[in-house]
Amino acid sequence: MTETAYAVLFFMALTLVFVVPFISHQFSRYGRFEGWPAGVSAAMVLYGCALVAFTLFPFPDFAGDYCDAHANVSHWQLNPFRSFLDLADYTASNGLLATLTSNVLLQVVMNVVLFVPLGFFLAYRGRRSFGATVLIGLAVSLSIELTQGTGLWGLAPCPYRLADVDDLLTNTAGALFGWFIGRAAIRFLPDPTPIKRSDVDPPRPTRQTVGFFLDIYTYLFFDVIIITLGLLGFGLLEQQGWPIVLPATVSLVMFVLIPRLRRDRAGPGIAGVHLAVVHANNTSKPATVTALMVRWLIVWLPAAVVGVWWLVLCLVIDGLTTWRRPDHRPLTLRLARTRHITLESLHDANRSDTREPTP
Repeated sequence: MTETAYAVLFFMALTLVFVVPFISHQFSRYGRFEGWPAGVSAAMVLYGCALVAFTLFPFPDFAGDYCDAHANVSHWQLNPFRSFLDLADYTASNGLLATLTSNVLLQVVMNVVLFVPLGFFLAYRGRRSFGATVLIGLAVSLSIELTQGTGLWGLAPCPYRLADVDDLLTNTAGALFGWFIGRAAIRFLPDPTPIKRSDVDPPRPTRQTVGFFLDIYTYLFFDVIIITLGLLGFGLLEQQGWPIVLPATVSLVMFVLIPRLRRDRAGPGIAGVHLAVVHANNTSKPATVTALMVRWLIVWLPAAVVGVWWLVLCLVIDGLTTWRRPDHRPLTLRLARTRHITLESLHDANRSDTREPTP
């Protein structure tokens, strides 16, 4: 259970570290993150997270005798073309039909397939050349193999994955195959490059829902940290009331205390999509601490009591009301007498309020 908690925690941290700043950067640079360019960009970032996760997971049970049991196992395969010779030997011994359904062939094929998206994104989204794709594919593959062969560069108690020199060849071949697909896709698919525009229009339902989802995701990340601390023997989860008090305190800090110190009054997810929380009838007036507390009482405190299902319910209800109402205000914001506006709109409103009247 501890290794599973580690894996979940690391993957959540990985997506937060890469996805949220990436989305925020897109809004900051282009004033938008929607449509086909947003979908391609999001797929590219998620693929990167999945590639890192594939490199690291699954973790073995280091708490047992794993390292002692594998002390004499070599984690480096440095003989070029060894996997291809093994594949040829397997075919000679078992026949072509058996080889087509064997794990020996599957491993080689998957090493190729794993890097096809990398080559595709480099050609289609990044407009990289053939030579640049070769170098990038080789560099990424080498980084993965070194990470596996060194046991996360010494962070793990011992190496637990095989570093295979043949993976450099198959991974790079996959990147090149993806590059050809990406070059062909340029002629048939829309341009994935975002176009810069001003960001003063009322935020669309999708943007507000994504922001709320990122708020929830960030909260759950810290919730998993609490669970992990309890599993590590800190005994926090065994204390009377702590399974409720700790998550409630975390959410209070994240969505009331810290936003109160920010001009945009936003939690981490809403801030990530460049939105601000303001008074319902005054776009230049940031939400009051009372309004933040009302929404915390509606959304986050019940979640600490009944669990993540309450957050899922709130996300669905907010998403539906945001889409159906003409003003696109989520229900929880209506109850707190607040609304979302873009960060650029907030800055413009503040500049208008402080501008001296002309004589």
